[in-house]
Amino acid sequence: MSHPSSNPTDKPPADLAKALEKNKHATEVVQGAAEDLSVVHAVLDSEVPKETLHPDVGQAIEQTDQLKDKLRLAEEKLKAVNETLERQVASKGS
Repeated sequence: MSHPSSNPTDKPPADLAKALEKNKHATEVVQGAAEDLSVVHAVLDSEVPKETLHPDVGQAIEQTDQLKDKLRLAEEKLKAVNETLERQVASKGS
């Protein structure tokens, strides 16, 4: 009869729990950056008169919007990984 931890593909729950915590932290960091970038974008887009903008500033405003979308997508992917890790931790812990 083999020992449950003898299979090299089975990670101990502590390792999965640690990975989950790191991933949750990364998710929070990405979420915070996306929120900060949204504020910057909103200020630049609404409070700076368009006619006074240098073309580079207009391009920067557009790039902040694109970056915000990329960060939101990364956040969604990280949350999906978190859910998978949570299921794995729960199943290995029981």
